[in-house]
Amino acid sequence: MMENSSQNAKGKLHFGYLVVAAMVLTSFIPLSLGLSCAGIFYPALSDYLGVERGMLSYYTSVLWIAALVTLPFLGKLLNNKDARLCLTGAVVIIAAAFVWLSFTQALWMFYVAAAAMGVGVAMLLFLAPSTLINRWFAKRAGFLLGIVMAFTGIGGVVWSTVGGILIQEIGWSATYLVFAVLSACTIPVTLFMVASRPEDKGLQPHGWDPKQAEVVPKFATGIAAHEAFKMPVFYLICLMCFLLNIGMYVYFMIPSYATTLDIGVAFPLLGATASSVAMAGQTVSKLALGAVGEKRTQTSTIVALALGIAGVALLAFATGSTVAFYAAALCFGVYYGITNVMMPIFTRKSFGDRDYAQIYSRVSMVASISNAAAAFIWGTVIDATHSYMPMFIGVIALMAATIVTVVAIGRMQARRSA
Repeated sequence: MMENSSQNAKGKLHFGYLVVAAMVLTSFIPLSLGLSCAGIFYPALSDYLGVERGMLSYYTSVLWIAALVTLPFLGKLLNNKDARLCLTGAVVIIAAAFVWLSFTQALWMFYVAAAAMGVGVAMLLFLAPSTLINRWFAKRAGFLLGIVMAFTGIGGVVWSTVGGILIQEIGWSATYLVFAVLSACTIPVTLFMVASRPEDKGLQPHGWDPKQAEVVPKFATGIAAHEAFKMPVFYLICLMCFLLNIGMYVYFMIPSYATTLDIGVAFPLLGATASSVAMAGQTVSKLALGAVGEKRTQTSTIVALALGIAGVALLAFATGSTVAFYAAALCFGVYYGITNVMMPIFTRKSFGDRDYAQIYSRVSMVASISNAAAAFIWGTVIDATHSYMPMFIGVIALMAATIVTVVAIGRMQARRSA
């Protein structure tokens, strides 16, 4: 007989919490190392390879393109195969990419590693956390997903600092090897703290109760992927994802924008501190959205979008105050936290769990396209106008359009649940 309480028959903690712990560790270590720490190597590699740093920055574009290409395959893989092997494979790919990077002698080698990272990142960022947590938890899945996603931001802050120190002390090549070892240390976690589904352990999802209809709403009973791809709400969710990620690029421009301001603070300190403040806002946002997002999906998303609009407006127009600049970064960080927490919730509420991994992999493809395109779009706009103002105005307009899209999605979900 399957258990449905927080503990199994032997009084042990529900295995789902081990799955969450595994997701926390893979987000904090290999995912954060592979996704958030690329830039700290650019100065040293630029000097070593004799190329401009701008050429190295294409690492991110290559990474997202690789994620885009492989997401449909990875979604099917996670839906049909053992999750332990899927996650372990992703960690091994990231660790191997770091080893490859330590031997970099040419720019093409750097890009090959970026492509490999894209495969690992696609699994650990887009697919595994939301898919496994939704399978293992009938309640509080959004809150737990928020915790997991928060550790991508925490890891980015921690490992960027540690990596910067290591590069100075032992060099970039040895630091890549350290990152490889750190990533590989999570392999036992993915092998022994993960299971594909509760029934694999003789359990029910934590919080599952067939007598409580609200736990499994009508619209979440499960829609086949081929049917979901024909539904208007699927395209609205994809549009929402695209708009959100195009706007996220402002975060990467905060340090550069800070150098154009005359606030009386040392420019490097202003930009770096504002980025940290935005990261803090992102972390708090992911936790808060995870806590309330499932019950107040549209409202919480719209509030975060409104704070994002306020943040970008402050960046654009409150240019003479340090306090206003940091407040702007904080508000924008709240907006930045929407994508990896709320997009899975919107997707699950619209289509359920049946083919969630396959459906969300398609939504994530849109995120990859948007991330890859954002740098080109806004970089071109800034270079052509010699101003950040068109980007700020454009992003505010996109945020407003996202609010309209969120309202439309909510109405479609309400009709399906009626």
